Amino acid sequence: MKKTLLHYGLQRSGTNFLESLLKKNFKVSIPNLRKEREHPLQKHFRLYDDKTKIPEPKYYNKITYENFKEFEKSLGLSKEIQGVIIISKDPYSWLLSYEKWAKKCSWPNPEYHYIEEYYLFLNKWREFQKQTDKIIFIRYIDLLQKPEKILSQIQEKFELKNKFSIFNSKLTTTQKKVAVSDVFTQKKKDYYIKQHYLTKYTNQSLKSINDILPNELMQFLQYEIIHQKND
Repeated sequence: MKKTLLHYGLQRSGTNFLESLLKKNFKVSIPNLRKEREHPLQKHFRLYDDKTKIPEPKYYNKITYENFKEFEKSLGLSKEIQGVIIISKDPYSWLLSYEKWAKKCSWPNPEYHYIEEYYLFLNKWREFQKQTDKIIFIRYIDLLQKPEKILSQIQEKFELKNKFSIFNSKLTTTQKKVAVSDVFTQKKKDYYIKQHYLTKYTNQSLKSINDILPNELMQFLQYEIIHQKND
């Protein structure tokens, strides 16, 4: 029997990459692929309370939740959710990609720093994780560097069955292309693994990010706080 999983992340966080690997390897149902962007079964749904930080009108919603149980009940699914996976990129690489995406999609210019939304989105899910054992966080960089290990952790956590024969338990970790993303080349992987994106920043722009993000959240997500770039 297929297990029911949900996955969430802001745009440019690796949601499509994660989804493709889950579907390739496991017998899973992933129902939060709704096209209605304001619906809680949309993988980019803005769960956080401060709706003024929603950058694109199509994603605007007035829905707030006191706790995870309330959220889960509101989904109206016939089958129980076995797990929720939250994927993130480090804030420095994510911001550059997000700004590029916003420009491509002609989003309105925000009256705030996009990192404020990054904080709100991930911190709300962090609050929910304290209330249930169904939520796990994974990092895009780990999915690039050690996909088999991360997929194995997900499989063990949610007791997922392999999509293929029990006699062939090796996980499929290669992916050449995912929706609305560039082709996976070694150059693209190095961009993240070797932190080439930091060349786009000044020390002051790094500080503007760090001033918004609490150290506690960065520690929880296991991201290094970068105070200055190495020239």
